[in-house]
Amino acid sequence: MKILHVLLCRGPFPAFKFGGTERVVWSLATAQKQQGHEVKFLMRPHDIRPEGTLLYDKRKSFNQQITDWPDVVHFHCAFTGELDKPFVCTEHANADKAKQYDRNTIFISQRHANNHHSDCYVYNGLDWSEYGQPSFESNSNYVHFLGKATVRHKNMTGAAKIAKKAGHKLAVLGGKRFEFGKKGYFNLDMNIDFKGMVGGDDKFTIIKQSQALLFPVRWHEPFGLAITESLFLGTPVIGTPFGSLPEIITQPEMGLLTTDYNEMVDALKHLDRFDRKVCHQVARDVFNADVMAQQYQAMYDKVLNGEYLNQAAPYATQSLLDLLPVTELMS
Repeated sequence: MKILHVLLCRGPFPAFKFGGTERVVWSLATAQKQQGHEVKFLMRPHDIRPEGTLLYDKRKSFNQQITDWPDVVHFHCAFTGELDKPFVCTEHANADKAKQYDRNTIFISQRHANNHHSDCYVYNGLDWSEYGQPSFESNSNYVHFLGKATVRHKNMTGAAKIAKKAGHKLAVLGGKRFEFGKKGYFNLDMNIDFKGMVGGDDKFTIIKQSQALLFPVRWHEPFGLAITESLFLGTPVIGTPFGSLPEIITQPEMGLLTTDYNEMVDALKHLDRFDRKVCHQVARDVFNADVMAQQYQAMYDKVLNGEYLNQAAPYATQSLLDLLPVTELMS
């Protein structure tokens, strides 16, 4: 099968540091090639891109740019127009306003789909061969936060409070102590070790030596690659039960989900209740690129057969970016 992925990212592809969607699409394309498919990309111009990539031109319609080559087109952005080729759209984000999606839209977790009035989803998977070996022991004194530190619903400030109360340092992968510009930011908490936008082996080493991932998000997380990356490297997850998290943290040995910061602190004081091997095994077996590619293949087969993926067009009636409630620490 000839598959064209449409990915309108502005950074390098494949991603070297941050870029969750880019990492998923690269893993998907790699798995599809290994399964015997031909894969190409339609992308914005960038110095770092795969050979043979078609360059996106905003002055032209997608029909003009896609040509007759693919059997199926896979958008990794919202698309509601007409196309001469069968297509699917993966929605990687939450709605930021009331909106409607194409009937061939795929979401990235069951809760993500349900929040947009759909039941069509495929879990994100990754090419774990790039991640090295996990660690089933950790003697470090830190836990980690993986995400953009300045994004409110990711809740780095909550993670910092929880880590300090539990007596752990917090390593933040995805932010700096000082950031300048229109949205200037600074944090003087010396219990936080800001690692910046770290990637590759440096990132994997920090994660696998960590005691746990702190993930107290305050929105319905669509999926959460930070979770599956940490699990694969042997790190349990302490977080909130919002969005996809209960679908990923499915066994008590993998971590704790609660809206109460005090219960998170207690979990960090009793980390021996979690099993790092179970964390690794679930991520390896359930959230890998091969499984993801097989599930997307089933979606492609449906649209090639003239079927819709959703009985009606998915939609959101309002923004899904509002902060969700948590119980703060007792003094």
